[in-house]
Amino acid sequence: MNKHIPLIIISVLLTYPTQAQVDSSYRQIEQVADELESSLEHWDGEAALSEEIVEELFEEFPNNINLNDLSYETAVKKLHFTDYQYYQLQLYIEEHGALASIYELAAIDGFSNADVERLSGSVVAQPVRQRQNFFRNFFRKSSCNLLVRHGQVLERQAGYDTSRAHHYAGSPGHDCFRLSFNSQDKVILKVSGEKDAGEQFFRGEQRAGFDFYAGSLCIQDIGVLQRVVLGDFRLNFGQGLAMGSSLLSGRGGSTESMRRFSTGFRAVTPTNEGDFLRGAAITLGNHRLSGSLFAARRFGGFNNAYGADLSYQRALFRIGVRAMAFSTSDTARASPGERIVDFLSPTGFNVAADYHLIAKRHLLFGEAAVNSKGKVAILQAAKFNLAPTLKLLLLFRHYSRDFSAPLGKGFGATSHNSGETGLYWAAEYIAGKDCELSLYADYYRLTAPSYRTDAPVAGLECGLSLLYRMGRSSQLICKYSWRSRPQNGGEDMHLHAIADRLRHKVRLQWSGAPYPWLKLKSEIDWIFQRENDTRKHYQGLLLFQDAAVDITRIGLALHARIAYFDTDRYEERIYAYENDLYYTFTIGSYYYKGIRGYLMLRYRYRWVSVWLRLARTHYIDRQTVGSGLNQIDAPHKTEIKAQIMFSI
Repeated sequence: MNKHIPLIIISVLLTYPTQAQVDSSYRQIEQVADELESSLEHWDGEAALSEEIVEELFEEFPNNINLNDLSYETAVKKLHFTDYQYYQLQLYIEEHGALASIYELAAIDGFSNADVERLSGSVVAQPVRQRQNFFRNFFRKSSCNLLVRHGQVLERQAGYDTSRAHHYAGSPGHDCFRLSFNSQDKVILKVSGEKDAGEQFFRGEQRAGFDFYAGSLCIQDIGVLQRVVLGDFRLNFGQGLAMGSSLLSGRGGSTESMRRFSTGFRAVTPTNEGDFLRGAAITLGNHRLSGSLFAARRFGGFNNAYGADLSYQRALFRIGVRAMAFSTSDTARASPGERIVDFLSPTGFNVAADYHLIAKRHLLFGEAAVNSKGKVAILQAAKFNLAPTLKLLLLFRHYSRDFSAPLGKGFGATSHNSGETGLYWAAEYIAGKDCELSLYADYYRLTAPSYRTDAPVAGLECGLSLLYRMGRSSQLICKYSWRSRPQNGGEDMHLHAIADRLRHKVRLQWSGAPYPWLKLKSEIDWIFQRENDTRKHYQGLLLFQDAAVDITRIGLALHARIAYFDTDRYEERIYAYENDLYYTFTIGSYYYKGIRGYLMLRYRYRWVSVWLRLARTHYIDRQTVGSGLNQIDAPHKTEIKAQIMFSI
């Protein structure tokens, strides 16, 4: 690799103009995208978010949130309030009445002028609207969206050569649709369908059209009925040890991102056959006491699951208990009577309890879970607001070796939350008006075999991040992380031949807006890995430049990237966020040596929006791309996507 390229790019980064103001929502999107990259760096393989998670991400950036009618979840998860700030806001409204201006926040204990500036543009202070007749406005105050998408690889892949003994029966296009109806955020109906590349469409084995259909009906916020979902849904309760599916937290993120929120059931309409539940769920209660029930069939892993949750909340305290049972019976060939018997005869269960407690300015939270074998999982954390400029998080977890929770996904170094004990700490320090420093470290022991590790090992990961605002229009982020984790050693990854793997990673990222209609981002990523058993070292480098043009008055937006990457192996792959179509949020994986670029066009006119995206990867060090039926006998791969959405 050319050793002078990083120096050249750094020089370019420091010469960009810094006159205009960056839109606050743009900064929030970039921040969450960066946190997602940190989380997904611990994945193995291509990293792309499923679309039901994408749907939640788009809700992370609402505008005009009313401070006088603010829910706990919105305050903490979307506006990044501390629990103490939310409590003081509710206490202020109760004693003095509704806020007349967002600048009143500065007079509330726990808020500063910097918080007011950060929230400006995202929140408002308006009188709470009186409840209107729901049924009278059912259709008058409703919206309907239809989204249709097509994607295709332009090069000919081996699987579409009909002269081969094994080949795809269908066309190379990937097609999907999503239809949604929303009435006052109380009745939401969604339907979607998807056809993968290579599958037939309205012919052969797929005479029903799409090979995968999904749908959900959600009714919520009507009296004591908090939410009822029929169809497809995901769930998040407690810290995710027994019931959790969130991907929005991981090591290296902020002190707030480590905590999960009991968002309950969430209706989804996936356009892929991923991990979700299909059945029925209901939540009844009020803001203090609520109870939930669900019964569903899961895609993959096991067939049936049913459970319940009970939660109680006061201003400074919350506690919740839950139980879930599941069965692995084969219901496809059973009679209706046998299905009911099998459904009510579980082969395993989980029981869990969680809490959070506000103590002055500090927060304690955690969860404990046990499975049918009596094995436990414990997560306990404390978040300290030591000063307005300093936050500290300590998180301890212990997962027994034989603990298992088929619907769980809690914090940890591995994805299965079993056979792991560790201590994680993170700190955030505001060094000045234009400078913020973040630190984290995670020490853990794996007591059970895991991916590419066939014996108990201990690992350590730590890192730091420095954010420097170069004026109101741009910022520079410098990140460094170091990881030591033993894995199976040797060229052939021999069983139990454990050897240490050291990894250093550096990221320099500049982003800014020299003009109101132009946003730029430049990034350098460098990875250095050393294998102690072979004394070999490997490197990876990624350089890219992004440009986004948004001409709001004519409804036109353009996103473009040009990237150069050079890694010694696949193990040194580097993840980077890529702009994609609406409801598509992609973290691309760059490996080997080549150049990648993409161009995306978005145009909106009244109730019609159109997206076009063209991406091409050209490899310098190889003559074929992919393997098996997806192999392309050329050193490049070109992908095209088109999407149209009608909004009424």
